[in-house]
Amino acid sequence: MDRKRITQFTIKQLYALSGNQCAFPNCKKTFFNSLDKANISNICHIEADKPGGQRFNPNSTDEYRSSYENLILLCPNHHKETDDVNIYTVDVLKGMKRNHEDNIRKILAEQNILIKYPSALNNIIMLLGRKIYETPTTNDTMNAPDSENKISYNNIIRYKPIIKSYVAYQGKLNKIYGEIEEQGSYHKETILKNINTLYLREKGKYQTFEEIKTNADIIIENIEKKLWEIVNTSSNEIDLDYETIALSILVILVDAFMRCNILEEPEKI
Repeated sequence: MDRKRITQFTIKQLYALSGNQCAFPNCKKTFFNSLDKANISNICHIEADKPGGQRFNPNSTDEYRSSYENLILLCPNHHKETDDVNIYTVDVLKGMKRNHEDNIRKILAEQNILIKYPSALNNIIMLLGRKIYETPTTNDTMNAPDSENKISYNNIIRYKPIIKSYVAYQGKLNKIYGEIEEQGSYHKETILKNINTLYLREKGKYQTFEEIKTNADIIIENIEKKLWEIVNTSSNEIDLDYETIALSILVILVDAFMRCNILEEPEKI
C-alpha cells in the first residue's frame, strides 16, 4: 500500500474513530499494546489503490483512494480475510466500517473525555465558528420540543442512539456558549449558522421530504465529515488528541440537531 498519499490527519481520524480496535465484526483485537506500544493495525483500502488490487475501481481517483471514506482499520488476520472480494464487497466493507464507528461514537460519549480537557469544546467552537461565515446571526434557535419525536419524524436510525447519548453534554455546551457570549463573541450563533448552511446544502440534494427521511443518517454523517474537514484545515492551531476532537464535534453536532439547525422540525398539530 502506498501510504504517501494518505495524510497524517486522515490516519489520526481513522484511529480516533476505531476505538483502538479492529473494525471486523466481533473482533476484539486491539491495535496498541500498552506494554510494548506495538501497533498491529493495518490501514486497508476498501477500493484498492492500484490496478490488480482487491475491489480496484478504475473510475475512481487517487484522491478518493487515499481518503478517509475509502480506508478501514483491520487487524492482520482480518485484512487477509477481506481479500475475498466475493464475500467482502465494497458495500460490505463500508457497512462494516460504518457500524464499527457508530459503536465507537457511543462508547466515546460514555467515557466523559471532556472532563480531562475542559477547554476542548471551547477550542473546537472557535474553529468551527469562523470558517464558513464571518458575519454572525443574532437570532437564537429554540430547542426541539421533543427530540424523540424529531428523531422519529426524520426517520433517524443509525444516529438515534448517538443523539440520545450526546444530549447529556448539552448543558456543558450551553455553559461554554454563555461564557463566550459574555466576552462579546457570537460564536454560538455563527457555528449554528454554519452547521445549518451545511444542512441546507445536503438538503438541496433531495427533492422531497420522503427522500430526506430515507437519507437522514447519510445527511448527518456528511455534515460530521465536513466538520472534520474544517477542523483539519486548522489542526495545527489546537493541541488535542483526536478522540477528544471526535467527541467535541459530535457534541456540537447533536446540539445543532436539538436546536433544529439539522433536519426538519415535526409539524405542529
